Amino acid sequence: MHDYIDKKQVEAVVKDTQNEVRLFYLPQHAVKKITNEEIKWRIVFDTSSHSPGHPSLNDALEAGPNLLPDILAMLLRFRPSKIAVTSDGSQAFLQLILADEDRGATRFLWYKTEYTSDGNLCIADEIVTYRFTRLPFRLTSSPFLLSASLRELATMYKQTYPIATKHIENNTYMDDFVTGTSIDTEAITLYQEMLQLTSHISVPLAK
Repeated sequence: MHDYIDKKQVEAVVKDTQNEVRLFYLPQHAVKKITNEEIKWRIVFDTSSHSPGHPSLNDALEAGPNLLPDILAMLLRFRPSKIAVTSDGSQAFLQLILADEDRGATRFLWYKTEYTSDGNLCIADEIVTYRFTRLPFRLTSSPFLLSASLRELATMYKQTYPIATKHIENNTYMDDFVTGTSIDTEAITLYQEMLQLTSHISVPLAK
């Protein structure tokens, strides 16, 4: 949660307006993953949770058209290549800014946080309301919004990064990029163009 707050992907609600048209409180819980090397924690927001007789946030959202490529066709295009080029967009959904009028639908309760004099973030003994400033992962509309954003990015920079934009339209599934080539120089160019292209929306490539 500190990571969300520190990166300004969520914000405290300064003025609590209960009359907002789009208003929803998301429950959340921690998930613990134990590996041989370390213990990792992550926060999961339940966007499908609802009160009896009332719709969930996901029930109220349009999924949008499916812009994802056929995953079997994508993998079949990938297999003949001698050089594999794969990556994962780090926190890709959280790089998309949520419109201010929609942020009230992503509220949740958490402890008040404060920065100490040495710049560290600490928890205070007080519950306050937060809301997302970026697109949460588990919303019904999240896959469409990310795919549409990547397509728009490819359209905007088609002349500047011709190789990367061609691949990003056909070989990106959600935030995973899977493609390949049999030419060394094309693989290097693709790698460089992908880094530069995704930097325009602040999505660092990992893996």
